Amino acid sequence: MPRIFLSALTLLAVLAPQARAQQQDKDVINPAARAVAMAAELPPYDVVSIHQNTSGKEDSSVDTTGDGVVAVNAEFREIVEFAYNIASFDLISEVPGPVGAARFDITAKIAAGDGGRPVHLKDQQLQAMLIPLLVERFHLRFHVVPKRMTAYEVVVARGGPKFKLAGPTGKPGSLNASWGRDNTLVFKKCSMSTLAGVLSDSGLGHLIVDRTGLEGNGDFTLKWSSDDAFEQGGRDLVTIFAAMQDQLGLKLEPAKLLIDTLVIDRAEMPTEN
Repeated sequence: MPRIFLSALTLLAVLAPQARAQQQDKDVINPAARAVAMAAELPPYDVVSIHQNTSGKEDSSVDTTGDGVVAVNAEFREIVEFAYNIASFDLISEVPGPVGAARFDITAKIAAGDGGRPVHLKDQQLQAMLIPLLVERFHLRFHVVPKRMTAYEVVVARGGPKFKLAGPTGKPGSLNASWGRDNTLVFKKCSMSTLAGVLSDSGLGHLIVDRTGLEGNGDFTLKWSSDDAFEQGGRDLVTIFAAMQDQLGLKLEPAKLLIDTLVIDRAEMPTEN
């Protein structure tokens, strides 16, 4: 794969076609491809505020709101991970220069429409809208390097899936998640690719890829014991691997996959608001 350099003027023009192509490429996995393709089709944020956080605190957060994204005391690398919806820091290089050691507060919002209410977008769309912001305000520039890495593939277990899938209804799917001693995910009208994406973000430490071949949307619930629960011990502990097979009729199989990683070549302290 060629080495690709990205600048503020060419980011979406260069990456969006590549992202769409790589979504169909079974030999190279690009976890950021979907976010880049989304960003190419979405408007920029209407209101953006960026400030360096010099509180010295360790806690940080980056999350979506109903009409945008809010980052508090976040490292730049953390913001990049969130914007590109990348599951692990292993897929992003260290950030060179002063910006790599700084922390930031960011508020990005969509202005209300004619009816006084902001346009409703999904969380992943709100995340992707940060991509041009990072390029324009932080002058982000990186190249893509494919690496052979450990991942997990979701496949159908013997006996088949323990849920039914139906075609799209036009209504958006939903997910309810709760984290604690027992981690619980409740999917409504969701696809297998959504399941894989959520599992990638759930702290397993590896990218999860859908290889089930199952099409359509379904309702299903997945519940397993957290790492803390296993450390504390006790009865009725369930691993994510056992839960996938027993509850969903699916399996998580380790695989060595060629995965695109982002190597950051340049990032600067942000321009003034």
